[in-house]
Amino acid sequence: MKAIQLHGFEGSPSLKLVDIDKPTPAPMEVLIEVKAAGINYADVEQARGRYPTFGKEPPFVLGFEAAGIVRETGKEVAGVRPGDFVTAVVSSGGYAEFAVAPGNAVIPIPKNLSFNEATTIPIQGMSAYTMLKYAVMPVLPRSILVQAAAGGVGLFLVQIAKHFGIQKVIALASSEDKLALLQSLGADVTINYMKPHWSDKVRQATDGRGVDAVLQMSSGAIGEESFKLAAPGGRIVMFGAQNYHDAISTEQVRLLIWQNQTVAGFAYPTLAPEQIAESLPEFLDLVEKNSIRVLADHTYPLSQAAEAHKLILSRKSVGKIVLIP
Repeated sequence: MKAIQLHGFEGSPSLKLVDIDKPTPAPMEVLIEVKAAGINYADVEQARGRYPTFGKEPPFVLGFEAAGIVRETGKEVAGVRPGDFVTAVVSSGGYAEFAVAPGNAVIPIPKNLSFNEATTIPIQGMSAYTMLKYAVMPVLPRSILVQAAAGGVGLFLVQIAKHFGIQKVIALASSEDKLALLQSLGADVTINYMKPHWSDKVRQATDGRGVDAVLQMSSGAIGEESFKLAAPGGRIVMFGAQNYHDAISTEQVRLLIWQNQTVAGFAYPTLAPEQIAESLPEFLDLVEKNSIRVLADHTYPLSQAAEAHKLILSRKSVGKIVLIP
């Protein structure tokens, strides 16, 4: 089968199109004929040696998630049959014509979604839903700040936040087209963080108080400025691959102490199984009722995986980027 393997940690030049054997499902796994492979920022960071490989050594097939058709099931798999349309976090790498996934973790694709759109569910959609449910809503926020709001997770965060009843959703993006899209999806305030003094607009939108929750996926200058925008008693939720190499400064610790704030880390894959089991049907219900708009319009053939990674880094994409085997 055709697949994209990572042959080093030099970024997109390390991605190689190869012919390798089709994976064989273990007793508790299913074999999926991949129709669409989702790309995440973690894939890009993994290719640059900045994200865990979870024990894998190059060369290995990239990609955490895929959508497609079940072709084989292991002898101990129940409730999944060949021919089922599913999406899943895959264990063998999604950038391939076939992939294996745990049989008890595959997600039936809602009838109103395409394979491309279904790749948004296993990581980005569920990350957004569970982050809001378990890391944000416990502090009863009236306002939140969503960084990179036009990205895969950000688009879900903006929409699901309104479902949870958050009164003021402030969305950051890098272009006027993205801001217009976010406004159409329910963002109450949209701000271009590429323009000077963008943080002043956040303060104005909150009457100088700041936001109750900062959803921080960006480090660097944007992250540092966002950190300062948390209200007294507010929470900064750090998530995503960009924050893996960040550090909290002494000044930020002082802010936390004197304003009675908290910093929380969030990683969807390490949630308790019962939290995921509880949240999945709730999230799928929103999708099936078309309460959430799913965007997966950027598609590339498998052979152009390197170009797809470059698009993510360019900040010109909106929503999910998908590889088509």
